[in-house]
Amino acid sequence: MSEIRIENLRKVYDVPGGEEVAVEGSTLTVPDGDFLTLLGPSGCGKSTTLRCIAGLENQTDGEIYYDEDEVSDRLAQERDISMVFQSIALYPHMKCIDNIAYPLKVRGVPKEERYERAREVAGTLEVEGLVEKYPAELSGGQRQRIAIARAIVREPRAFLMDEPMTGLDEKLKVRMRKELKRVVDETEQTVIYVTHSQEEAMMLSDWIAVMSDGEIEQYGTPNEVYQEPNNRFVASFVGMPEMNMWQGETDGSTVTVDLGDQTVELDVRDTADDAERKEKSNIGERSSDDVEIGFRPQALSVVSEGEGDFDAELDLVEPMGEHSLCYVESPIGEIRIVEDSTAGLSEGSVVGVDLDSHEGYVFDMDTGSTIARTGSTPSGSAGVSGQAATDD
Repeated sequence: MSEIRIENLRKVYDVPGGEEVAVEGSTLTVPDGDFLTLLGPSGCGKSTTLRCIAGLENQTDGEIYYDEDEVSDRLAQERDISMVFQSIALYPHMKCIDNIAYPLKVRGVPKEERYERAREVAGTLEVEGLVEKYPAELSGGQRQRIAIARAIVREPRAFLMDEPMTGLDEKLKVRMRKELKRVVDETEQTVIYVTHSQEEAMMLSDWIAVMSDGEIEQYGTPNEVYQEPNNRFVASFVGMPEMNMWQGETDGSTVTVDLGDQTVELDVRDTADDAERKEKSNIGERSSDDVEIGFRPQALSVVSEGEGDFDAELDLVEPMGEHSLCYVESPIGEIRIVEDSTAGLSEGSVVGVDLDSHEGYVFDMDTGSTIARTGSTPSGSAGVSGQAATDD
């Protein structure tokens, strides 16, 4: 196991007519034994970053360290890592036990020892009953577990996984996430995992690096990237359903959203804890600046007409098991609300929308940076705090 560190990692591809920057100046550290997920949409640079760490791609600039050992110029086979890819590459002519043991065979481990180790790992992954079968006899999920066992058996310095659960059905994904989390915890392995699924990232990770357009937008714990997003992109990408975003104006102490014949005013509080973030936010120095305000669907509630912060038309109710997703139409567009109970609600009716005034995020309109949160400060400053006002 190793701590993995990348510093100013940059990858540029030559393309017809110029260059394409896939990764731009990424820096992060994965502590020894921790689980990091590179999370982001397709084309954001997460798989390229992983391939550079693995040695399957040569970075254009920057350094890669395993502990204090710089491996930037080493071939993949010289880095002592294991990888699991989206496509399950097992040898079809070998039984599963031989597939699992193969990396040890390549390293010259005696036959008896490598098969003993392979059976131990198979037991950890609960596939010991499959080891005498051939890959073609297994389901997709079983083959993926054999592939993971083959990666683990070597006890490498790091375990790298590139969207290994793509193609599995949802029920199997849930089971595989649980099993992978258990195995990683037991082996205390350093893992870097690539996915576009925030559900996988939130469940599995000690750390998440959210990527967009080749850059790391935020690096932190799952709770940090969800509760304290650095910017509009992270706030909208992490969290399901997607955050509601509205345009507004701030005078430094309140933010106002214009709803046509209604307005909503909310107190704002600067959440920047350090000098650099305070300089970026400068919320107290703003005067009638345009901003965006975001509320997660879970921070809104459907109430009776006239009893919320503003009124809107209930357009659609979408059942989601224990909860329902309500879509309401307002002068500022569609609003998504998660409701525990929709009893008595009728599509096409006018309803009230109630905001949890302490759960809003204020973003700079130009840069997208998070500059404040809504609601009163801890000392209880005076303000409207989410009360709707009706224009005369």
